[in-house]
Amino acid sequence: MNQPPIDVLILGGGPAGSTLASILLRHRPTTRIRILERDTFPRFHVGETMVAEINLVLAEQGAYDAVAAAGFVKKFGATFRWGADDRPWNLVFATMDELRAPQDKVTNVQTAYTWHVDRAEYDRILLDTAVAAGAELVRASARELVREGDRVVGVVDTQGTVTRARFVVDATGQAGLEGSAADRVLDPHLRNVAYWGYYRGFGFEDALNGTPDRSRAFIVAHPFGWSWYFPIRDDLLSVGVVTRADDRPKLAPEALFQAAIASCPELTRLLAGAELVPYAPDAPLVHVIRDYSYLSTTITQPGLVRVGDAAGFVDPILSVGCFLAQTGARHLAYSLRTLLDGTPGLDEATVLGGYADHASETLRAFRDLTWFFYRFNERPDAWWAQARALVADNGFPSQATDRHAFAAFASGFAGRKAVFREPNGMFGEPFFAEAFTRLVDPTGAPPPSPPRVSKTDRPRLRGPVELRPSAVPLDGAGRVIPALRVEVRTPSAHAGDQLVRRLFVPPSMAPLFAWLDGQHDVAALTNRLQAELQVAPEHQPTLVRYVRGVVEGLAARGLVDGVGRAQQATT
Repeated sequence: MNQPPIDVLILGGGPAGSTLASILLRHRPTTRIRILERDTFPRFHVGETMVAEINLVLAEQGAYDAVAAAGFVKKFGATFRWGADDRPWNLVFATMDELRAPQDKVTNVQTAYTWHVDRAEYDRILLDTAVAAGAELVRASARELVREGDRVVGVVDTQGTVTRARFVVDATGQAGLEGSAADRVLDPHLRNVAYWGYYRGFGFEDALNGTPDRSRAFIVAHPFGWSWYFPIRDDLLSVGVVTRADDRPKLAPEALFQAAIASCPELTRLLAGAELVPYAPDAPLVHVIRDYSYLSTTITQPGLVRVGDAAGFVDPILSVGCFLAQTGARHLAYSLRTLLDGTPGLDEATVLGGYADHASETLRAFRDLTWFFYRFNERPDAWWAQARALVADNGFPSQATDRHAFAAFASGFAGRKAVFREPNGMFGEPFFAEAFTRLVDPTGAPPPSPPRVSKTDRPRLRGPVELRPSAVPLDGAGRVIPALRVEVRTPSAHAGDQLVRRLFVPPSMAPLFAWLDGQHDVAALTNRLQAELQVAPEHQPTLVRYVRGVVEGLAARGLVDGVGRAQQATT
C-alpha cells in the first residue's frame, strides 16, 4: 500500500546509510528518515581496520562511546614493509594531532588511536545509533525505483510497499541498485583480487605490528602482491592477500592464499602455530572479492544520491573504506539538511553537485595515492614490475622527476591552504614526508615546503581559469554554505596530470581571478578587491587574510607562478 511521503529514504543500513541518518537527525531532529535494510544485524563484512580520522565522524553521529566500549582492539597506526628495503616504517596517528586544524577539534575526541573492528558488531552499533536517533528501520530492500518524469520519487520494496520520499539515497554498497553496477567504471590499473581469512593463535612483533595493547596494522609487500595483518578481536586475526585478477596463479583460493603467505618471511613468522579458521561455522576458510576499485559515473541524479561503496571504492592499501563511506555520508547529511531547510541561494543542483564532486574527487585522490604506492615499490618481483608499469604514466606530471611527482601529488591531494578548508583532508605532512623518504628519496631529504606568500609577490595563473558555483560543508554546523569552485588548466608541461587541482573560495572572491596576471602584487590585489566590493576599512584585515589564503591555496597546488617557491616546486 502507499504511504505518506517522507524526507529521506535510505536504501541500506551499513556504515554509509546509518551515518547519514544519525548525522542528519542530530542536526535536524524533525527529519523523517526511513532505512530499508534486508539483512538482520549483526552480519559479516570485510573492511575491518579504521583510520584515526573516523573518530571525529563517530563522535558527531553519536556512536563514539559505544564503539569505544565494544572491546575492539585499539589501533595506534600502521607499519609498512614496502619495496626492496626490508626495514619497516610507521604511520603513527598521534604524530598528526599537532597538525589538526582547530575546526577538527570541535568534537573534543581523541585521535591518537582508533580500532580494528569486527564489522558485524561495528555495523550493528552504527545502525542501532541511527535508530535510537529517530530513524525508522524496515526489514526490506528496494525492488524498483518509482519515477515521475526524470526524477526518482520513491521505491517499491520487496514487501510491495511504495514509499515516496523527497530524496532517495542509494547506500546499497557494492551490491548496487537497479543497474548501478553497470554505471561503474573499473580502474584499469587496479583490477586486483583480494583473498582473506581469519586465524587464531597469531603473534605480535613490536617492530611489525606493535603489542596486543598498542597494535598497528601491518602492510607488507611480497612476490604475490601485498598483504594486511591485524586482529579484529583478541582471539581473531584478519589476514588478506591482494593480487592481480588477470595474472594470478591458477590455484584454488585457499591454495593461493597459503602460497602467498608462505612467500613472505614476516607473515610466516607471525603466523607460526596459528590456525586458519572460518569466521562463522558456515563460512569458507578463504573469502574472495574481485574488481573492487571503481567509480560511479552518476553519483547524483534528480531525487537519487549515491553514497559509500555505491558511489565508488578504491584499493584497500590505506584501509579507508569506512572512512570514505562515513565522511561521504557526513557531507551528504549536511547537504540534505541544507536542502530540506530550503536555504536561500543554494539550489539542489549546486548543493548535490558539490557533494558529487567531493565524493568522486576524494575517491580519485586515494586512487592516486594508491598509484603512488605501487609506482615506488622497487621489489624485484614480476608482479610488482607489472604493477609499476601500469601506473608509471598515470597521475603524475609527464615531465617530472620523482621529487617533482611527489610535490605535485602532495600539493594536489594534501594542500589545504584555502579560505574554506577542504573537506577531504586525510593525512598530514608527517605521513607524506615519511612516504617520500621511504619510497622516493632514501637519502632522507624532505619534500619541498609549501610556498609562503608575501605582499610583494605578483601571482600569475598558470593557465585559463574556470569558476562555477558550489557548496562546502561548514564543520560542526550540519549544513553546507555557498562557495566558488576554482579550476585552473595548467600548461602542457603537466600533460597527464590527473590529480585533483581545484580550490574552494568565497563567492565574493570571483573578481580576484581576473587580476592574477603577474601585474598586481598581493597588496594591490587586496586594495582593488576592497574597492570592488566596497568593503569598509574596519574589515580590511579580514579581506587581507582571505586574499592571502586564496593565493596560498593556488600556490600550494602549483596553479600560480610568481609566489615564493611555487615555480621551483612544480616545474
